[in-house]
Amino acid sequence: MSFAQDGYTDDSDDNLEESLHDFREQNQKLVEQIQKTHGGAAGGSKGNLNIKPEMDVKKLRPIVKQLNSVYSRMSYESSRAQIQENISKSPAKGMAKAFPKTVDFITHLLRDNQALLSLLDMFKDKQKLLYFLLANIFTIILGFVLARRASKEGSLFSRLFKWMFRKCFIYGLRIFILIFFFGSELAPTFNIVKEVFL
Repeated sequence: MSFAQDGYTDDSDDNLEESLHDFREQNQKLVEQIQKTHGGAAGGSKGNLNIKPEMDVKKLRPIVKQLNSVYSRMSYESSRAQIQENISKSPAKGMAKAFPKTVDFITHLLRDNQALLSLLDMFKDKQKLLYFLLANIFTIILGFVLARRASKEGSLFSRLFKWMFRKCFIYGLRIFILIFFFGSELAPTFNIVKEVFL
């Protein structure tokens, strides 16, 4: 199945070389932009750490849009080859080798014009983030209480079943909380997960 987009359907070596060259130029611009974005924090005094999270998110949005633009203009095969090359030079190369579909997932994620931007939107509402954090702290306390109240009597199978049920319940509750607070923001990424892994 071909994922190539209009205008970049030629997958010849010449086209791939040209696409990679264009990407490297764009990538250099992104690096410079990131350095400018965080240059004030890096160049200031060590005690000057008062950076507003919401401002960082706003500054990341144009960078993410530019990344989306670069990869979406390339064919799927060209962008995947570039991402594969970048991962092969990073500490994540072992994971990519063990799980090849990870490269496909990252490729789709970077080519999608909604997924990464939606994930950034998760950090816009401070109040929602606070409630999300409190809800997760509650699940940690609940898990601790349930573990303390668990009976050590019964057969090995019975205790193993109770332990598995407790774990599934707590993790299921955390997934529910995540979807409850950020379901709409996670939807585009979940669609990519379904397309690649399921």
